[in-house]
Amino acid sequence: MLLLDFSFTKVYENAPPRTKFQYIRSLKDKKVDYLFLGSSRVENAINPKLIEEKTGKSAANFAFQSSKLSDIYTVLQLVKAYNITTEKIFVQVDYNFNVEEGYSNVFQYELMPFVRENEVTKEYFDRNFKTDRVMYYFPFYRYLKFETKIGFREFVLNVSKVKTRIVTNQGFEPLLGNAVDQNYSLPSTTNSSNIYLEKINAFAKINNLTVFYFCAPFCQYSKNKVFIENLNHKIPNFYDFSNAIKENEKFLNCTHLNQDGANLFTEMIIKKMLLNTPQ
Repeated sequence: MLLLDFSFTKVYENAPPRTKFQYIRSLKDKKVDYLFLGSSRVENAINPKLIEEKTGKSAANFAFQSSKLSDIYTVLQLVKAYNITTEKIFVQVDYNFNVEEGYSNVFQYELMPFVRENEVTKEYFDRNFKTDRVMYYFPFYRYLKFETKIGFREFVLNVSKVKTRIVTNQGFEPLLGNAVDQNYSLPSTTNSSNIYLEKINAFAKINNLTVFYFCAPFCQYSKNKVFIENLNHKIPNFYDFSNAIKENEKFLNCTHLNQDGANLFTEMIIKKMLLNTPQ
């Protein structure tokens, strides 16, 4: 078990990046001018290549599907732990403001090969897996637990250096199609605060990181958009793009832009946040 754990971990550490987490690790000790953190609403909506083309600055999309603000806080800590230097960090805040429990399942299994790598990954494990601590200490158990995601098949693909588009797209995952769900509704009430947003602010201040917040577009069928208006009064440096795109054909569904919508939204980000943001 020790030998298997060592072998799998070494392969994941040294293989060309196939996952978002491996991609983040590959940027250790490098500079990326603009970083975008969030959930799939960012992963599928911000095109770093377009940003580089329009601004001449480097960019990367560090968003993970289903991320909560607790996951985003961990990613922010990893930026510091891996010594990734940056000018500005842009963090998605929307209905995730009302969520303090839980975590992204995608971020969870992508992190697991590296869970013993540093204090940030250990803190993440301690926070989210209090009832399954054997997974941290027992050799190879985490690979068995998540066998369908980081087990033998993925191990072989890493050994074989089979590439994904994660590096080519710099973390951006475009969506194709148009199937707008007309029944989406934001929360009817807005929590008074979020502990992880407070942690993000405190961590940024201590480490001299420049962080801005934004809300990606929702389709025009979305209800209770006053929820986002309330965030304007709670969050400094907040950019509200919730109503920025009116055309329903730019959405895959009410919460996710398709590729055309993502490029349009990225252009808006460039004009309103990157080129107009105070230095």
